[in-house]
Amino acid sequence: MPGRALDRRTFSALALAAAFGSRRAFADPSTGSRLPSEDDIYQPPTTLALVADLYSRMTAPLKVDDHGPFPFVVDTGANQSVISSELAARLSLPRDAPSLLNGVAGVEMAPTTVAQLGLGRRTRRKTPLFVLPRAAIGGDGMLGLDGLEGQRLVLDFKRRTLEIDTGPRRGLESRTVVMHARRRDGQLTLVDADLDGIAITAFIDSGAQSTIGNRALQRLASLREPTDLWRVAPIVSVTGQTIDGDMAELPHLRIGGLTLPRWNVAFADLHTFQLWDLTERPAILIGVDILSRFEKVTLDFAHNEVSFRLPDIGNVRQIHA
Repeated sequence: MPGRALDRRTFSALALAAAFGSRRAFADPSTGSRLPSEDDIYQPPTTLALVADLYSRMTAPLKVDDHGPFPFVVDTGANQSVISSELAARLSLPRDAPSLLNGVAGVEMAPTTVAQLGLGRRTRRKTPLFVLPRAAIGGDGMLGLDGLEGQRLVLDFKRRTLEIDTGPRRGLESRTVVMHARRRDGQLTLVDADLDGIAITAFIDSGAQSTIGNRALQRLASLREPTDLWRVAPIVSVTGQTIDGDMAELPHLRIGGLTLPRWNVAFADLHTFQLWDLTERPAILIGVDILSRFEKVTLDFAHNEVSFRLPDIGNVRQIHA
């Protein structure tokens, strides 16, 4: 599969997480621990460390060539799926010729293989996969946009579960805001987003632990609310490449009818923004750190919609509708 490239949008914030707080154990359904009930009040994670812990638990069980299931990260920022080198070796998958992989920090050659992926009753035919270290992926593999066409991805942060739904469209839940989106290279782009009234391009990236904006957005944010409280934020691509970004609070971010709370966002000249020709216009990749402000986020690739379920009345102050 030479010449086929993966636009990998995910970056690691684990190095940053230690600076913002210690880790806390959540209830793990695989051990029989109790999941939160519908009556529990959802408390969004307050630090990047807790976001990383939440992110690591929200995986989908996929079978590989009828083996497994294995925990795969579901990444709406990646055009093509990935398997960890450890799992590929364990299953004795054949290695194919390396191919170009686009990471957030640049382009590198990465090994490839071919395998059949199965999710529930749905099995895909043999598909090309990039092969990367497990530590770079965050799981045994990563299911990209090539495995989500026509489906709904449900990120239930309150219950700390992830679901890929292929059934009929569900009724609208209470406290849920639905936004129309458009496709750009397969990704869902929010149609209505701005920073302090100025339109920006916003992508939903379920495979990113942290949110990152381009330098055009950084300049805009600095003009709207000048600050000297910048911190260096090393951004690590799954390819192992590293670039430096700047981190500070991003105020006045609105998506649809929702105004988001202040939150630390990194800014950098990502290779991803260059690929999308988004170096001059303000743009942002919205990661799990911001998505987890909501109880539930649903990405509907069949109807090009994104829905956000607001926290209950106890936390409504955190997000303004």
